Amino acid sequence: MRIVVSGGAGRVGRFVIEELAAAGHEVTSMDLAPAPSRNPDIGYMLGDVSRAEDVYGTLGFARAEAMVHLAAWSDPGIVSDTKTYADNVGATFNVLDAAEKLGVRRVILASSAQVYGFAEHAPAFAPVTEDHPLRPLNSYALSKIAGEDAAAYFARRGLSVLSLRIMGARAPQDMKAEIARARMQPARERFLLWTRVDARDIAIGCRQAVEQADVDSGVYNLSGAENVFGEETCALFAAHSPGTDRTALPPGTASGFSSAKARKAFGYEPIYVWGPDVDHWPVAEN
Repeated sequence: MRIVVSGGAGRVGRFVIEELAAAGHEVTSMDLAPAPSRNPDIGYMLGDVSRAEDVYGTLGFARAEAMVHLAAWSDPGIVSDTKTYADNVGATFNVLDAAEKLGVRRVILASSAQVYGFAEHAPAFAPVTEDHPLRPLNSYALSKIAGEDAAAYFARRGLSVLSLRIMGARAPQDMKAEIARARMQPARERFLLWTRVDARDIAIGCRQAVEQADVDSGVYNLSGAENVFGEETCALFAAHSPGTDRTALPPGTASGFSSAKARKAFGYEPIYVWGPDVDHWPVAEN
């Protein structure tokens, strides 16, 4: 397929464009910033998704059949709250509106596990599924909920849109240091449910979500396969989130953030499993 990826130069986007190109798709990366390196099999365009004309121009030029929308202010505090919310929401609407009008077959949106608000609120139950209550704590999380609402609106109009609620995505070369820091503060780590996900797995998930012929529009959690502490997940909840209903948690170290819906819908299954055993960590390629 001909696929446009917004934010293709970003932390996750650079893995997504490589994954899609390696699978034989005709990929165009759209980003505000020039790519740090270039793959001759990928097209690169500078563009701002907060400008509707840039989105229309890129999708039209690429004759896109699908779009993976990753570009956003990726956390609160990078810019003002007003700009975070306005740019993220406006960009998502631009993408969905242009996709519908130009006949794009499917749009994949990057949402976030921050919509659940675990930095301040303990999960009501675990494993956390997509029907868990939403309790946003900042402008970024609010913008992601607004994006999901816009996706549902366009889905009702016939556009195929999947919103991926991603938990703790990190580039593989950053994982070892990230896990070392996480293990020093297990109580604080509840906000990510002691879980990280390799950006390469998110890239695979995006490809699967694009390629799956028959899949329902809606929201899908994506996480790593296991908690990065190597401890019983139920024990982590018992120690640091005792009010969470753990009756549905299976024994073992599986992530408390469920990706079961994505597994059933389009085959998502993390293959880069990170834990505390440094001798068995996945290869962290640049």
